[in-house]
Amino acid sequence: MTATHEPLPPLARRSLLAGLGLLPALPLLRSAPAHAETRPVPASTSGVFRHAGLLITDDDFKRIRGHIAAGQQPWTGWWNRLCTDRATSLDLWPGALPAVYRQDNSKHSLYRDIYRAWCMALRWKLSDDPRYADKAVQFLDAWANTLKVVGTVPPGSTAHDDHTFILMAGMQGHQFAQIGEIMRTYPGWAPASLARFQQMLLEVFGTICSGFLNKVSLGSHANWDIASLCGAMAIGVFCDRPELYRQACDYYAGNNRGKLATFGNGSIVHSVYFMHPGHFGQWEESGRDQGHSTLGMSLGGNFLEMAWNQGDDLYGMYNNRFLAAAEYVARSNLKDESGNVYAMPYAAEQNPPEPHPSRWTQVNQSFQHQRNAWEPIYNHYVNRMGLAAPNVARMVEWCEPNNGGSSDDVAYATLTHRRPAYAGPMKPPSGLTVHLRDGRAVLSWWGSVGATSYVVKRAARANGPFTHLTTIPASELLTHTDAPPKGVWFYQVTALGSASVSVASAAVRVAVPGEPRFSMPLNGSNNTGTFGGLQSPAGKWEIVKGELLGAAAWADGRLNDKAIAFDGKSSGLQLPPGIFSNLDDFTLSLWANANSLRTDTALFYAGHDSYSYMRLLPKGRVGLQFAISGAGFNDEQSLVAPAFMPIRRWVHLAVTLQGTTGRLYVDGTEVARSDYILLSPRQVGDQVAFLGRSWGHAPFDGRIQGFRVEAGALSAAEVAALAM
Repeated sequence: MTATHEPLPPLARRSLLAGLGLLPALPLLRSAPAHAETRPVPASTSGVFRHAGLLITDDDFKRIRGHIAAGQQPWTGWWNRLCTDRATSLDLWPGALPAVYRQDNSKHSLYRDIYRAWCMALRWKLSDDPRYADKAVQFLDAWANTLKVVGTVPPGSTAHDDHTFILMAGMQGHQFAQIGEIMRTYPGWAPASLARFQQMLLEVFGTICSGFLNKVSLGSHANWDIASLCGAMAIGVFCDRPELYRQACDYYAGNNRGKLATFGNGSIVHSVYFMHPGHFGQWEESGRDQGHSTLGMSLGGNFLEMAWNQGDDLYGMYNNRFLAAAEYVARSNLKDESGNVYAMPYAAEQNPPEPHPSRWTQVNQSFQHQRNAWEPIYNHYVNRMGLAAPNVARMVEWCEPNNGGSSDDVAYATLTHRRPAYAGPMKPPSGLTVHLRDGRAVLSWWGSVGATSYVVKRAARANGPFTHLTTIPASELLTHTDAPPKGVWFYQVTALGSASVSVASAAVRVAVPGEPRFSMPLNGSNNTGTFGGLQSPAGKWEIVKGELLGAAAWADGRLNDKAIAFDGKSSGLQLPPGIFSNLDDFTLSLWANANSLRTDTALFYAGHDSYSYMRLLPKGRVGLQFAISGAGFNDEQSLVAPAFMPIRRWVHLAVTLQGTTGRLYVDGTEVARSDYILLSPRQVGDQVAFLGRSWGHAPFDGRIQGFRVEAGALSAAEVAALAM
């Protein structure tokens, strides 16, 4: 069962907070986010698709035709180039094959015919000339009637099978579906032929894409997953298969629906490995090279635009996390005024491919890639939403001439995706966050189209008065680090534009050097039981409830009370999500009494899945261990004590992290320290969190009480006081 928020009457809620030793809560309601525009009903929930509704909708085609009719640029220039493209010659004929392999020349027939059919489809849709529609249909029908196999190496070949047919199935599968989605509106395409093309896509391409997503592995890079995501989503929409579409959406979002699910590097929670200040999202392949990194931008932009056209805003997920990656990758491919590449922040991460994983320690900027990957990203975030994306904007200008021809990318992206420049009012800075890092307040925010600079302010109250701290030019990374005195502080950022226009963000709150975040006594009393108090980053307390799992029960506690007993077989306590939201510096602590110890059994586990997590192990490989990971077991950063946790007595355990310094305590005494803990709770997530249970290992055998989490690192003296 999933941990739930428990609805309680006001008096009962106040009584519970008092019993938990917390201040009375304010009202607990959370308002739903407001929508700026009318959107289609999300297909992920309705299962009903909008046609045409992949990369280009009928409304898009109408808009593009209007730009061309008015002679506007860049649409007219790219339309003229399309009309002179040899790929739109009506004397071309398809070269369909029964089998296509990525490691021989057969793939070129597939690539060439997809490009030609795409150009024919665009030529028809923007001119209404049926000759091009007939020719596009001829290409689609030829492949529908012929293609049976997509593979890596042909039978009998001695070449190594590196399984890259998975990439081809995703990339060429989604490109085929784009063409089919446009051509389904052509009356001259016989229904039986359309159905045959759909069936071919499902059987030859769709099964590979969906099957790969079902076999999750961090042994592949982000692009493998995202190619399959594009294939599954596009084929799902074109073939009216909601299950494929939902699979793609859930996988990308890392939506585990409160259960033990695992996602690979194509999930946005893994493809963006680390969030640096200024909303700079380190891309999973940035340590590899920029060719592969920009391919991730190309595929990712296509994927998000398809979802947007079906009513699902995956662009905005996790505070525009994909835009954070796009700005990071774009910056990695740009040079400064002196012609030098920019120095990029980088958190060392594990290079996934087996059997010889290695450690990447910096962005690979050995070459810059001019892939035209940026149009969907730029035109959504900047021209559609009014957000500033200065690095992406520079890449759009640099890469526009290189607008097609690659088999990896969808051609004529400027023609199909460019939108008029954002003309709305300057928006307030958005996505403002403040994280307590090494005892200081680190702010990041998204800029606004039209802003020339940003004023950072601080106040002791949410409604001010605010004091000016600094002004950040719009050309710089949008972040500021402040070292305020001890207390609770509120920050606000104001965007300054031309003609004295200014708009302010909402205020965000942080307590320095910290404050309680979560408390769950687990003492079995009638007042508290498995209830806990959770303080949001905004400073509001609410009552939450954990769920006892399996054979978890109440047994004798530490102080003539009760504690939760775990049987070591099927028991656990599922905690509510959000306990570690927004936390860099933190403290977690609990009391435990073990009957026995087994290797890798966890007292505590929290994370997004089995690849990004935190866990506290009474018996690690060497000793008592706290570990945090962003990319699987080989990526763990650990605090390891020289001995296992004592058994058959109550033991107080605590972990603190301040900046990159982590400490592990037993009964108030420090037993392990590391100054190299780069990851923090907000980097790895906590969609699932447990006491007494972990991922893939036996549950804890013993009792637990007094689970607490602090925002901020407690001092040694404060930890010792908790252990009394």
